[in-house]
Amino acid sequence: MEPVKAAQSEHPPIPWRGAADLGDCQVDEILRAWLQDGGSLTRRLRRIGGRGFRLEVLTERWEQAREEDMRLLSCASGRVRVRRVRLSAGGSQLVYASTRMPPETLARHPWLGRLGKKPLGEALADRTDVERTPFEFAEISSQDPLLFEAVNGTGIPPGKLWTRRSLFFIGELPILVYEVFLPGLSGYGTD
Repeated sequence: MEPVKAAQSEHPPIPWRGAADLGDCQVDEILRAWLQDGGSLTRRLRRIGGRGFRLEVLTERWEQAREEDMRLLSCASGRVRVRRVRLSAGGSQLVYASTRMPPETLARHPWLGRLGKKPLGEALADRTDVERTPFEFAEISSQDPLLFEAVNGTGIPPGKLWTRRSLFFIGELPILVYEVFLPGLSGYGTD
């Protein structure tokens, strides 16, 4: 699947919010619990989904970074390694994730470019040198390329979906992760 490349100026910036601001939003309580869970999302999905859990790597390649991603990653080169995956269980598509890594992170940690079907969250969870920033949350609409990427080829109609993002740091080297919560996740409740 090749995602459509939209010009950066064609869509308004995503209105990201901190955890305190999420309380003022109308979010289903099951979805709110998923959004605010600070543990390994992949491990939780694997536990709930059991043998039906699946990670599908959609794309993994070098791309021109979006301006905001360059700022968050302190990426001077303008190019980032982008890995897009979809997590599903029991035939339901649950989460779309997009990971962005600057060349410096990949150069120091080349194993990140060889994850294959191994989830990034699980690869980072057992490391002692990883820190994660607090989540930021947003409800994205079909005008944003992130939502288009998330639902492209799924049969999920574009509308509004909740997403979160955070930075991981391995030492001082950043990785930016976006996670879009797909409608199928509501059927999995809390564990």
